[in-house]
Amino acid sequence: MHFFLLLFIPALMACVIATDSKYNLKKLSPPIFLGFFAGIIVSAFIEFFVNSETIPGSSFFSIMLPMSTGTLLPSIILPALFIFFSKDDNEYKAYSILPLLGAFYSIYTPYMTLAQGEKDSFFMNITSPLIYIETILFFSCAVKHGFRNFGDRKGKIAVSAVLGIAALLIQPSIHALWYLHSTAKAAYAIAFLLLPSSIFVYKFFCKR
Repeated sequence: MHFFLLLFIPALMACVIATDSKYNLKKLSPPIFLGFFAGIIVSAFIEFFVNSETIPGSSFFSIMLPMSTGTLLPSIILPALFIFFSKDDNEYKAYSILPLLGAFYSIYTPYMTLAQGEKDSFFMNITSPLIYIETILFFSCAVKHGFRNFGDRKGKIAVSAVLGIAALLIQPSIHALWYLHSTAKAAYAIAFLLLPSSIFVYKFFCKR
């Protein structure tokens, strides 16, 4: 199970990029490097300066909201920094979101499972990487949609923002369902159904 945990996100990320003719892995090496570096720094910071605590609460929202920080903060801060400092065009910036976040969660997800979470859990080892890659794919689509309509269609920018936030809530929502135990089966079903949907949407609805 640990083998899947360690390799699934980077392997699927590489496959998606390799089958897209727009940019190759070499061209996308800056966001990939930044993502890996940020994942190492954040994981080291959590290891040495943050105390691990059991998620409080017994309701869906009391569990989901604390968990959402691990998805919302990196997925907003890292792309914002990259977009701000990058000198490339908007199309390249939009394409960079997937490798950037994919590289980050290739480090962060195994760390949170093996060092901070339930390292023998099927959900954390198999299902959790699925959820993170689904979140990244849907969020990348929302960012691409926003860049394509930036500056001339305010209504569509608002739609992009809503879709982006909704995408970032996938991971904490499914994790909350699993933590409640009574809805664990629903969490597994949603996670496995969303994987082909996220790949399909990214490959066929995120292109010009």
